[in-house]
Amino acid sequence: MPRMKFKRFLRRCIGFISFFAVIGLIIGALISIPVIHKPYIGTITISGVILEQAYADDILEMLSYARDNRDIKAVILQIDSPGGGASVIEQVYLDVLRLKMQKPVVASIGVMGASGGYYIAVASNFIYAEPNSQLGSIGAWTTLPTPEELKEDIITTGPFKSTGGSRTKATLELERLRQEFTQAVMSQRGDRLKLSSEEISKAEIYTGAESLSLGLIDGIGTITDAKQKAAKLARIRNYGVVNLNEELDMWEPYYWPIKWFSVKDLMSRADLMARYYYVYFEPG
Repeated sequence: MPRMKFKRFLRRCIGFISFFAVIGLIIGALISIPVIHKPYIGTITISGVILEQAYADDILEMLSYARDNRDIKAVILQIDSPGGGASVIEQVYLDVLRLKMQKPVVASIGVMGASGGYYIAVASNFIYAEPNSQLGSIGAWTTLPTPEELKEDIITTGPFKSTGGSRTKATLELERLRQEFTQAVMSQRGDRLKLSSEEISKAEIYTGAESLSLGLIDGIGTITDAKQKAAKLARIRNYGVVNLNEELDMWEPYYWPIKWFSVKDLMSRADLMARYYYVYFEPG
């Protein structure tokens, strides 16, 4: 190959190599640029009476999803519940506290956030309610075990095998639950609370307006106010909102309207052993 042609060929090769090298550097630079994810606020709806472990498991899964998803910067709890079983309510309360350690949590109470419904709300950073929402009923109740009876056709290996314990023990456990609920409210509300532990233990129901003056909530507002507050606490703008009940397909199975609830529903569940509830109910 003549020397001039070879030099031209060599220059072209070098040119192609330089061109592709520059393209490679540009692509590499683009790949190395961190992807900016759009921030989201997650909403979790907690409705009706929370009695079954399956319902609590769904709520816990949504809380865990929100906690682990880096795109979700804050969470809103839409609460419309009179409470439920003591053990499942405590599980949800503790998981909300865990979530709050990583991301802001704002509670938005609708018609009712009483007893266990309020217990869950009090774990959040900020609580909104509507003027006529029903809140409070801070306390617990139980169905006492059936007294041990001597029967000719049934024998047991211990005096409390069929009842789970004495009525005295059940009453002491109820007092422990009362103290735990009261202390949770006092510790989470802090200086905002205008009620003493004795006043809290009366388990009264308050309207949203009354609750604001007593320090049980932080503001009168709706879900719209809750979204704005959550965004402010998370320091985000141009955010999206994701409904975690729909996202994780956890809506219909456990939606029990409050109007269907009565204490008779719980009494029908009672058997020989004591059961404990953070539930508000209308007597009678």
